[in-house]
Amino acid sequence: MESIVRARALSKHFGKNAAESVALRDIDVDVEFGEFVAVMGPSGCGKSTLLNMLGGLDRPTRGEVHLKDQRIDDLSEGRRAVLRRHSIGFVFQAFNLIGNLSVADNIELPALLAGVSTSEARQRRDTLLEQLGIPDKATQMPADLSGGEQQRVSVARALVNRPSLLLADEPTGNLDTKRDPRRPEPAQELQL
Repeated sequence: MESIVRARALSKHFGKNAAESVALRDIDVDVEFGEFVAVMGPSGCGKSTLLNMLGGLDRPTRGEVHLKDQRIDDLSEGRRAVLRRHSIGFVFQAFNLIGNLSVADNIELPALLAGVSTSEARQRRDTLLEQLGIPDKATQMPADLSGGEQQRVSVARALVNRPSLLLADEPTGNLDTKRDPRRPEPAQELQL
């Protein structure tokens, strides 16, 4: 099967000389199309740094990152931005919603920036709002939403361009849970 994202000998260092800290050292990753991979570990172990490098938001200190068959870590910032716009969806830990745009505009904006027609962007937006259970929030501002609602908007925004790769940094951290009353309670829940 073909890889959607592949990294080899990925390392990331912050700071210089005595103040240098190693966030990641010699990480190899290979994720195939359609595969779901969870990266788990304690706070500060480099999970967000890894996602940022796999998605072209940050450059590695050493190593290579390939999206499909294209090396992306050596592209210019402009070329990586275009690639992200069309091929990668991000769900950020801190939402990163634009505060002076409505929910609808926050979701629609990435599609418009990617060259999708206004009517198609609105149709995608409305479909995602419905699928995520927040169609009544379209005209609200992000500050007027609960954390879970903001996270749903962030998920919709990440999916609006139908990305080949979706990277999510703690995507369920602020979502409220709904249990099906027909299903028994789990024996144990793990908090990661």
